Amino acid sequence: LLEKSRVIRQAPGERCYHIFYQLYSDFVPSLKKDLLLDKPLQDYWFVAQAELTIDGVNDKEEHQLTDEAFDILHFSPEEKMDCYKLMAAIMHMGNMKFKQRPREEQAEPDGTDEAEKASKMYGINHEEFLKALTKPKVKVGNEWVNKGQNIDQVTWAVGAMSKGLYSRVFNWLVKKCNKTLDQKGISRDFFIGVLDIAGFEIFDVSYFAKKKKKKIKH
Repeated sequence: LLEKSRVIRQAPGERCYHIFYQLYSDFVPSLKKDLLLDKPLQDYWFVAQAELTIDGVNDKEEHQLTDEAFDILHFSPEEKMDCYKLMAAIMHMGNMKFKQRPREEQAEPDGTDEAEKASKMYGINHEEFLKALTKPKVKVGNEWVNKGQNIDQVTWAVGAMSKGLYSRVFNWLVKKCNKTLDQKGISRDFFIGVLDIAGFEIFDVSYFAKKKKKKIKH
């Protein structure tokens, strides 16, 4: 049910997932500095293609609830911060620039500032990170070789990595919550399941809801 495409692209009237805007709410005053988010929110392409705010939603209050939920569900301070860092890394990746080498089918970084910030959040070397994007290793026969990528291929890789990362963090959060809420020794004959998909209510058109209604009619 996770709409991964919304991590890197939003239609008019939509916005990206709420956590990105909560990071900018100043509920934790030092958080933006710790995450190296030093630009105005509207300058981060992956999260600023449409709406930045929603009527009736206070991102600062929502971030407080999110932060408290981490504590209630027994996430460690390190796990909480790691989650925030990964979200910030996605924002930095959306601002990475590349250019095509003259007369070559090879892209190269057009500045490394955002790549360095993303790498800092990931805890990796930024040069190796950029090399993995522009010259990824592929197996040819029994050998591994570096394959040059053009701008379109690198852009696709950045988007795919960002969507995949968000999906994996989401799955990790669900598993962690399930582990915390799992009560050993309690009968499972009866249970209440709750599914809350936040965000659908801000769409002008909910394609998920339309699809389900159509399926029910048939």
